[in-house]
Formats: sequence, C-alpha cells, structure tokens
Amino acid sequence: MRLLFVLFCVFSFSWALAQDHNLLTKKEAKFVSGIFQEGSSAEAIILPDQDNAFAGSLMAGDRAFLLRHEDLVLGYLLSTRAMGRFEYFDYLLAFAPDFSVLGLTITVYRSSHGAAICQKKWLSQFEDYAGEELILGKEIDAVAGATISATALVKDMKRCYQLMISLKEEGIIQ
Repeated sequence: MRLLFVLFCVFSFSWALAQDHNLLTKKEAKFVSGIFQEGSSAEAIILPDQDNAFAGSLMAGDRAFLLRHEDLVLGYLLSTRAMGRFEYFDYLLAFAPDFSVLGLTITVYRSSHGAAICQKKWLSQFEDYAGEELILGKEIDAVAGATISATALVKDMKRCYQLMISLKEEGIIQ
C-alpha cells in the first residue's frame, strides 16, 4: 500500500512538472475562440520577476499571451486573479492591441458568496475599458451579495491595464 502511495506521488509530481504553462488551458482557449477569429494562435509572453519595476502590477501566477493570426497581432490575453472576501478568484482579460478590454470572464470562483460577478451581463460592463477611473456603483453597476468581490475586480482592472502598458513600455510586448 505504501509503495502504491509513493508511486502515485511520484507520478503526480512528474505529471505536474510536465505540464506546459506556456499553453492555454481549455477554458482559456474557449474564451479566446469566442473573442478572436478562428485560427488565431497564442504565444506565451515571458513575464519578469515580481521584484522589479513591475512589483506593483504583477501578481504571482499571472500569465500573459500574445494572440495573433499569421503576422497580424489580434491582442493579448492575461490570466490573473483577485482577492474576494476570503479567497482568490481567477479570471481572464482579453485586450485589443491598443490595450482596451475586449472581454472578461471569471474562470474559477472559489467562494460560497459573491458569485454574481461571474454573470456575463455584469462582466460586459468592463468591455472597452482603457485605463480610466472605475467606481463601483457609478461606472460599474453594484451587485447585491457580491460587494467585496465586485470591488476587488473593479480595483484590479486598473492594475491589469497598467501591467499591460508597463510591458509595452519595457519592450516586452509590441
């Protein structure tokens, strides 16, 4: 029995190491196909370490992708997370080449409260966001039962937009 457990642990660890974090997950690929044209490809963008100029806008686990069709840049995808009341929730942001938001989806919502922010209609309010100030209850409708998560997402939009601008200014993306 102990041998089986050890073999299971070794197999699981080696499987996790073999996963290519430069590829889109199924959820990410489905989201991309819903926003960008058929046949677009995603190339991982190597993000800098957190202990540099990006420290204020880069979160551990952030992943970014350049989306293109042949030589045409279609936009960018940022996979990130924000803190709800007690737990993080994961989400995707699709950016146009000018860094305006094309789409947003919550991929993993772990909390038992506040899931109303996952609704497509509510998330569509962020489309065309381009760095301007957002205030929950003014530019973005408040959501009953999801005040903390909604506030976190509204606040995090500015961080994500600034991250993309910083990546461009540093020459990491086009």
